[in-house]
Amino acid sequence: MTRNTSSQKPIWCGIHYLLYLRRPGEKEDCARFSLFQTEFSPAGGGHAAFLYLDAASLSAPLENAVYTDNPEMADWLYKRMYRDSDNPLAACGETVTAARFGRSGDLTRRLTFSIDTAHRQVAATWAGLEPPFVHHGQGANSSVYTYCFFVVATRARLTVDDETAPGAIYDRQDWVPLVGRPLSSCLIGDEFWAAA
Repeated sequence: MTRNTSSQKPIWCGIHYLLYLRRPGEKEDCARFSLFQTEFSPAGGGHAAFLYLDAASLSAPLENAVYTDNPEMADWLYKRMYRDSDNPLAACGETVTAARFGRSGDLTRRLTFSIDTAHRQVAATWAGLEPPFVHHGQGANSSVYTYCFFVVATRARLTVDDETAPGAIYDRQDWVPLVGRPLSSCLIGDEFWAAA
C-alpha cells in the first residue's frame, strides 16, 4: 500500500449544506441557506448558518443573518466566503445571532437541520438524496484545493417559524466548471480545504 503525505496546509474541514430556492420563471433566488458544520478552522469548530430571504418570501419581514454557536468561526467563514462577493449571503454579516443546532436523519435518504434562537426557529430539510460522488480539485477562481463528498438532493424545504419559504430547488449551471454537471441548487458536501 502506497502512503502519500501532502505538503498542502489544511484550512478548513467539515460539512457544508446548501439550499437555494427560486420561484418558477424567475432569474434570481428568493432564498439562500448555507450551513457550515465545522470540525476544524483557524477559529475552531461549531456551526454557522447564513440565511438570506428576499422581502416577499415570508409574511413577516426577516432580517438576513448568520446564526452560530461560535461567532469567531462564523466571522472567519463570512470574511472568507461571502463578505466581498456578489452573493446575496454577503448581506448576512451585519447580524450575528446566537443559536442552538439540531440534526436528524442521515445522508442516505433525508436530513433535517434545526436552528433555535431566543426569537426564531429555522429548519432546512433535504430529501430524495442521490448516491454520493467524490470530487477534488482547485476551483477556477480559488486559491483553495478541495476534496468533496457530494450528496445531491432532489427535494428540499426551508421553514422559518413554521412558515415555508416559497420557491423550489433548481439546476445551477455554475457547478459545471467544478464538477462537470449542473447540480440541484441543494447539495451537501463533506469538504476539506487546503492551500493550493
